[in-house]
Amino acid sequence: MRPESCPEPRTRRGVEWAAVALAMCLPATAAFTYLVLLPGTSFAQGLYALTKLFLLAWPLVAALAIERVPGSALRPDLAAAARALPLGFGVGCVLAGGILATFFLSPLGAYLSTFTPVVRAKAAEMGLREHYVAFACFLALVHSLLEEYYWRWYVFGRLDRLVPTRVAVPLAAAAFAAHHYVLLASFFPAVATAAFGTGVGIGGALWCGLVRRQRSLAGAWVSHALVDAALLFIGHRLLAG
Repeated sequence: MRPESCPEPRTRRGVEWAAVALAMCLPATAAFTYLVLLPGTSFAQGLYALTKLFLLAWPLVAALAIERVPGSALRPDLAAAARALPLGFGVGCVLAGGILATFFLSPLGAYLSTFTPVVRAKAAEMGLREHYVAFACFLALVHSLLEEYYWRWYVFGRLDRLVPTRVAVPLAAAAFAAHHYVLLASFFPAVATAAFGTGVGIGGALWCGLVRRQRSLAGAWVSHALVDAALLFIGHRLLAG
């Protein structure tokens, strides 16, 4: 092999690292901007919309334009998805049940209820109180799929090729948790934010494991959707008082 041909694989690997690093960092950076630095402004609203567009577009741009993945390789395996659903549903039921039991049967529920005024104010600021059910359905069913596609299929999937799985899982989970820490900080004090955000990271690590084991997003998606539904139900209870 000629010496000048050696840098090409290293260069391609470096570009893939840059692409996935951008994907890991941008959501938290954008969330800090529109939630902390410039909340309630038209710029924040536009940045929020652009961030969601980035989550949708960047994995495909990176896969097709940077990694040169054939379009045929991106088609979902429907048989694998069908096989993945039962375990994902079971895991989701356990997680969602644990969340609801913790809220209704432990002192944590009373603690969270003390933040009802903050939750109501934030919901009013975002215009969500009148459309909460539609918003909750969108988050639980559609946004959870978007996050699985972005965080598990793209971020974790690429990290799992670039580094050992034992490194890829915590890296992907930490990046997934990062923008949730920013979101949670707008509602809760530091200790609660750290605890709840870490729970998000643990959930992300679990979903990474499901995706790697099942070779499908379907199980992680249905599990994620059930967890989001439980959390949004709690949010509805806080708003209703």
